[in-house]
Amino acid sequence: MERLRSSGDIIWENRRYESLYVIDRPSLESDLSRHFPVVHAGQLEAIKAIVDSVDADWLIVYLWCSRRVAERRIIERGTGDVEARLQAWDETAPMVDADLSIDTAVMQPSEAAALIDRAARSM
Repeated sequence: MERLRSSGDIIWENRRYESLYVIDRPSLESDLSRHFPVVHAGQLEAIKAIVDSVDADWLIVYLWCSRRVAERRIIERGTGDVEARLQAWDETAPMVDADLSIDTAVMQPSEAAALIDRAARSM
């Protein structure tokens, strides 16, 4: 981590749920050279940082569900940090400029994957 920080290669860093989440330029550029990576980033600032930092054609997909559905899913996961995860849900702004917006409570994962695949292939 310190090497990545000192070289300026961390695009985004976030601490949440007693964990450190990092998106680094070398890994992302390597992934982009080999395939179509999926980058999971919930904060609008993270998405802007990625798009601004790495030259690529990005398909921005907003996967979301209602707070009620999120709460049920969090409880079912059994991670023991329901309040922290709901606070994160509350603090996360909707992605109004996304290329695709998918309500995961309504659309099955296979349908969402097919929709994303079609959109990516048409870019």
